[in-house]
Amino acid sequence: MAESFVEFLDRYGEANPPSMVYREGADFVAWQAEFLAGTRELMGPVPARVACRPEIVETVAEPDHERHLLTIPVNEFSALVAYLLVPSDLSGDEERPGLLAFHGHATYGMDSLCGVRGMGERDNAARAYALSAVRSGYVVLVPAWWGWHGRDAHLDRVGRRDKCNVIQTAAGMYGLNVIALHMQDAAAACDVLSARPEVDAGRIGCLGNSYGGRTAMWFTALDERVRACVASGCMNDFRERSLKLSSCGIQYPFGLLRYGDVAEVFSLIAPRALQLQCGEQDALITPQDRDRIERVVRGAYERTGAVDRYEYHLHPGGHILLWPPAEQFLQAAL
Repeated sequence: MAESFVEFLDRYGEANPPSMVYREGADFVAWQAEFLAGTRELMGPVPARVACRPEIVETVAEPDHERHLLTIPVNEFSALVAYLLVPSDLSGDEERPGLLAFHGHATYGMDSLCGVRGMGERDNAARAYALSAVRSGYVVLVPAWWGWHGRDAHLDRVGRRDKCNVIQTAAGMYGLNVIALHMQDAAAACDVLSARPEVDAGRIGCLGNSYGGRTAMWFTALDERVRACVASGCMNDFRERSLKLSSCGIQYPFGLLRYGDVAEVFSLIAPRALQLQCGEQDALITPQDRDRIERVVRGAYERTGAVDRYEYHLHPGGHILLWPPAEQFLQAAL
């Protein structure tokens, strides 16, 4: 008998492997449809959406772009807080590609991505990939997830506990998955970005690192409006995370490992453009899991005849998204 909960989970997982992984020789497109339907069901309920009428709260003129602070109604209970970054060199009725930039556990959330705070701190300039994107000519929308600047008024009740696990525990009492709420937020953000006059709604991409990469994975898998995705710092299995007792609780819907794992979710994106980034020195990612995910995802692109839309960038760094390879990939894809 198991003497620890980890041992129990390990034995249980071995006895109950995911039931919806792709089997060689099966119809891959049919498998995608079935697995997507299963994961949508696992996401569970979310409140009904309301009309998406964003309000500009504040505008700051930077030397090469404008930064608008927005509030975006999502449902009758909440509004999304986000930054919209617009390049200054737009002319006339020109339309640019739009990017959704998702933050992870960055110290200042969306502020970190946009260069608003923390730029003088270690590695933060490199982590400001939304700022890099607008300077490269993209129109960028950066939503704030629950628990970070703009949506963090509850943190005085969290104390020293993990803020992600605390809100998922509370949400779970209502049958809610925080990742599903964040996907609803992302859909509202995509609505706003697509409707901007400076944006070509047929050229929407998304990118993110860490939990930002995880949300980029989920949103691209669930919403076909996203034509290209760059996901970094998230090539680890949920099974591995479960056995290390180390995943924050908002990264997955309840019960995902009954059906599949990270490789299967990424495989839903094919044949749309996908770049996976991973640092060789990323201590949060196990090389054997990383390599297995890469093999499975590459196979998905081979089966859909879209290998030219898939790219794997293994770099010598750590838990970080590198903008130069992301920019080159997005320029070709969008």
